[in-house]
Amino acid sequence: MKTKKIQNKNTFRFFNYKWKKVPTWAKDTDKRYIDWYLKRYGYKNKKNFAKFLKNKKNILEAGCGLARDSRLFATLNNRANIFACDQSLIALKQAKKDLKKFKNIQFFQQDITKKFQIKTKFDFISADQVLHHTPDPGKTLKNLFSNLNRSGYLNFFVCKKKNIYRDFIDDYIMDHFRNKSAKELWDFAVDVTRFAKSLHDLGIKNVTFKKKKYKNLQLFIHYNSFRFWYDPKLKFDLCVSSNYDWFSNNPRYDLFDLKKYLQKNLKNYKIIRKYEDDASVSMIIKKI
Repeated sequence: MKTKKIQNKNTFRFFNYKWKKVPTWAKDTDKRYIDWYLKRYGYKNKKNFAKFLKNKKNILEAGCGLARDSRLFATLNNRANIFACDQSLIALKQAKKDLKKFKNIQFFQQDITKKFQIKTKFDFISADQVLHHTPDPGKTLKNLFSNLNRSGYLNFFVCKKKNIYRDFIDDYIMDHFRNKSAKELWDFAVDVTRFAKSLHDLGIKNVTFKKKKYKNLQLFIHYNSFRFWYDPKLKFDLCVSSNYDWFSNNPRYDLFDLKKYLQKNLKNYKIIRKYEDDASVSMIIKKI
């Protein structure tokens, strides 16, 4: 089965609903995701990342949602002009409220698949956990790249392909909800998360399969058979939002796919870093 190409309008519709359901998502996941961000892009710690940001005058968080990363950028370089854009006015309104103390962050509404309204060129663009939600990641990448200054950097992330069984099941579910309401998808994500929690609470730990070790049975199934993420350290609704986000339409890629997109859509770039883990593929490219 090959599912239809993701529709940008679905992303907009589903994410508006998500931001209404979990308006504290950015604050509640701040440390966890910042640590993961630094790891994926190869920054040893915040101090090391601040050194990278030091000479960046104009910085953009593309597809910012609630602008968690913009908070980090503004904290580490309070002299930079931080720009945060998203399609969703609901997300931008909440982000402005949460980050009102930061005077160096400017928010603007923007579909990142289209020509930018503002004329500013950027020294650093971060499109973390965004590209796979757009209709054509290659074209979106090209559009973002065109807004970089020469010698500018672009950090981006896409969800990683799993095994053929897990991807097959995920695609069927995503296709099923393509024309359903956001509430129907959220209710499904609640049920999925409850099931994940039930398996986690069984306490079956240290599962080994084909020489690979998993912390518990729930995570083994999650990574190999069916997407149902759960983390007891986070509020239940935040786990629901993660599963909801996934099934809202989430094409997956690997490093080969990303390199192909780069070769097809970009010129004058250099790959600075590439990284893979069980959930993601991340890359830094530089405009040369």
